[in-house]
Amino acid sequence: MAIDKEIKKKVTEEWLNVFPQLSAFAQNKLYKILGSCIIGIELIKSPFSEEYSPYFVIYSLWEKDMKTCLSGPILLSRLKNKKGFEYNIPYEKHSMFFDDVLDSIQKQSTLSFDENISLKKLISILDEYSKTSPLSAAPNSYLQAALQEAKLKIALFVGVAEAKSILEQINKRNWDLNHFKACGIDVNGWLQSLQTTIINRDEFLKQIEINKQDKKIAKLKSSELTL
Repeated sequence: MAIDKEIKKKVTEEWLNVFPQLSAFAQNKLYKILGSCIIGIELIKSPFSEEYSPYFVIYSLWEKDMKTCLSGPILLSRLKNKKGFEYNIPYEKHSMFFDDVLDSIQKQSTLSFDENISLKKLISILDEYSKTSPLSAAPNSYLQAALQEAKLKIALFVGVAEAKSILEQINKRNWDLNHFKACGIDVNGWLQSLQTTIINRDEFLKQIEINKQDKKIAKLKSSELTL
């Protein structure tokens, strides 16, 4: 039997009560703007049962339009309980699990939603994410490279020097040329595109501002990404 819409709505409202800095982008998507990113929590329903799992998410704000920005997350990390197991929360028993979920989130302290966040903190979260499966299985793959590119662009929002520091790290990596090729990417062309993005920082920042004017995005609360 399908879960009543009112029950799902109540679940979302409870999450928003606990994380008032997040805004309801959609019923199961609670977001806020952080510098050049959207961060938040998604309550993703199981395709097999009337349960949901909370995920921590990060999306970019620098793509050509918001549809492209939201087409795939930079980070999608399923929240886990104290024993390291992923949550599957029955909608109708949500209140029985909720306190435990919140306690786990606070102890994992992935990110605080109610304050400005430093670039260093956000980069460390992405670095930790890069060590998780399936990314960890191929440390020099194009999937890893895409995450490094996101790091560079997040840093570029703060400053050119910060982006150049990450580009230096990228240039030192022994990238898997075959995997790049399988993904239809030329390594040298990719590296050059990163340099070009840094040079054209003003255009990069302008595109972020354009995307922030999108009607649904403009309604989101925001925090500053700081040095």
